[in-house]
Amino acid sequence: MKPLQFLSACSVLWCTTAVWAQFPPNLPEQVALKIIQTDEPEFPLPLLNTPVMNGEAWVAVNVDNNGKLLECLVTGYSRKEFADVSVAALRRWSFEPARLNGEPWPSVQELHFEFSRSGVIVSMTAIESISQRMEELVQGKYVYRAYSLRELDRIPTPITVVSPLAPPLDPKEGKRMVVVDFYIDEEGRVRMPAVKRNEANDVYAASAMTAVKQWRFEPPLCKGRPVLVHTQQRFDFVSKP
Repeated sequence: MKPLQFLSACSVLWCTTAVWAQFPPNLPEQVALKIIQTDEPEFPLPLLNTPVMNGEAWVAVNVDNNGKLLECLVTGYSRKEFADVSVAALRRWSFEPARLNGEPWPSVQELHFEFSRSGVIVSMTAIESISQRMEELVQGKYVYRAYSLRELDRIPTPITVVSPLAPPLDPKEGKRMVVVDFYIDEEGRVRMPAVKRNEANDVYAASAMTAVKQWRFEPPLCKGRPVLVHTQQRFDFVSKP
C-alpha cells in the first residue's frame, strides 16, 4: 500500500447513472441516488432588489442507506446567498438511497443549483462535464470554490494518518487498487470521502474510506489563505508472498 501519494484533484466525485450505463453487463446493477424535491428553492430574497439576475451554487451531499441526509458541503458559489438557499432547500428535501443489486447503499453526490429570476435548475454532476467545470472555477466564475492541489502554496501536510485495515488479499489476485475521492476543508478536516459506485460493496474500498475519514491535515493554503481543496488518495493492497 502506498500512503499519501496524491492523485489529480480534477475529477468528479462519483459516476452518475449516465456513466454507469456504459459499464459491462456483468457488473452489479446500480441505481443512482434519487432526490425528491418537496419544494422548489427560490431566488434569494436579499437579492431581489438588486441588479443580480442569476447565480450558481455547488453542494456535495452525503446520504445514508436509509435515505437520510447526513451532511452537506458547499463546494462553490457565485454569491453566498445562492449557497445558503441551496443548503436550506436540501435540508427540506427527501432522498431515496442509491442501490446496488437492489440493496440500498450510502452515497456522496455533488449537486449544481443554477438560479435565475424565472426559476432554478438542479442537476447532478456528470463525469463528462468535470473538465469544463474546473476551467470555469479557475477562470474566476465563483467567489468561493474548491481548489485543486496544483493551485495550493504546497501540498497539505498530514497531521494524522490511519492505515486501512482489510483482510489478506488472495495471492491469485496479486494487487487491488482503490482510489478515494475527498475534500480537505479550511481546517484540515477530511470531508465527503467516497469511491466509485461499482466499488460500493468492496471490503477494500470500505476499509480505505474508513481510514481516510480519520485523517487530518494542516489547513490547505492558497496565497496564504485557508481554502477548500478536492483531491484523491490511491491505496494499493498487495497480497503477501
